Amino acid sequence: MAQAHRSTRRAVVSGAATVFGATGLAACGIGPGGGEGTKVEGAPATVTFYSRTSEEEAFTKRVAQFEQAHPKTKLQYSALPGDYLEVMRTHAAAGTLADAVYLQNLLFEGLAVGGALQAVDKLVQRDKLDLKQWYDGGINALKLEGKLFGLPARGQIGYCFLFYNKDAFAQVRMREPSDSWTLDDLVAAAEKLTVRDSSRYGYNTQWGNFQHTLAAMRRWGGDMLSPDGKKCTADTPQALQAIQWHWDLWHRKQVAPAKAYADADFGNGTVVMMGQMLAGARSALKNASKDAFKWSMVMMPKGPSGKIGAELSVAPMGMSSQTKVADHAWEVVKFFTDKETGVQLAQQTRGSNTPGMRKDVYCDERLLSDPNYPREMAERVCKAMDNASTITYSVAANYRQAEVDQAVMKHMNAVRDNSAPPSATMMRALTQDVQAVLDRQRG
Repeated sequence: MAQAHRSTRRAVVSGAATVFGATGLAACGIGPGGGEGTKVEGAPATVTFYSRTSEEEAFTKRVAQFEQAHPKTKLQYSALPGDYLEVMRTHAAAGTLADAVYLQNLLFEGLAVGGALQAVDKLVQRDKLDLKQWYDGGINALKLEGKLFGLPARGQIGYCFLFYNKDAFAQVRMREPSDSWTLDDLVAAAEKLTVRDSSRYGYNTQWGNFQHTLAAMRRWGGDMLSPDGKKCTADTPQALQAIQWHWDLWHRKQVAPAKAYADADFGNGTVVMMGQMLAGARSALKNASKDAFKWSMVMMPKGPSGKIGAELSVAPMGMSSQTKVADHAWEVVKFFTDKETGVQLAQQTRGSNTPGMRKDVYCDERLLSDPNYPREMAERVCKAMDNASTITYSVAANYRQAEVDQAVMKHMNAVRDNSAPPSATMMRALTQDVQAVLDRQRG
């Protein structure tokens, strides 16, 4: 019988310590270097498995389906609440990671190079697993120092979609956003849709962290990091133009609320367009709107550079380097990154709708014809993923991504709050603060 439950952080850490006992690498199975394990033929085993609560709906169903397909393997699944990065780093430091773990990009890298995760190259070779099932960008992002540390469970090009309230556009008799829209079109619409008593704003955006800022800068031809992740490249005219454009919407044109993004603002009609969004946010926005109005989604307009402003994110399934049931855990990794899991993730009614990072998932007819959303929305997401191979996966070379994030958020939130308007001086300060983190030893 599948055991799927939500655990407190304290209970999970305590339980995991009981499962794993002392720290140190597992005596058998595939080690961090991807060494050959001993294949277990039909031996029963219990496999522990952690994910975020965002995957709980789909994963709970798939746990039961996994156990039906693998009757000798019992899964102990926990969806962990709270700050997932903090929780997983706590487990890694204590040596209490589950046998199989769902991870996030910008988290798994540090765990992998720190020895907490197991490379899977030998298992891939042994099973003759076709890695072309997943988008190339997803597989490449999981390769560190020549080793593969898992398989893509989810993945997307992110912060490049625009959700909009169709009824609000009809109310002002304005043409809806289209795939041919420009940034000037977006600004003009935001101005017309804004009600000056602050009861309605034409636009708002996700803002503040490294990924948001990276996507914004790329729309103007800038970037946050050099390709090798060792240098901060934010001090450029293109990057400044990207930040200035957003500041203008908040403080000069006043067509966007200068506050943190919230799903509820779209759901209650306070904001008409939500830009620089993840496609997977659609379930949250649907729940927020409660079908009070019609809405849809297009790609964000390209910037002056003609480029898509986006970042590539990959969420892998990996294995603990301490697992004593490597072959069983590997079956879990493969099962929870397969086509059916990817489709069920995209069909969740709560949490995130980000699909499995596979072409056969993104363009699956079940998703294209999902009655909960306009077909045009799903088709745009399917088509947008053709760009996945062209979007650079960006991460700090020393894997101190959490500290990079803090440095970026300090400056970007100051821009939004208007305590530090965009300027060449501000961009130099941002660059210096991020570079100070990049110059530190590997974390």
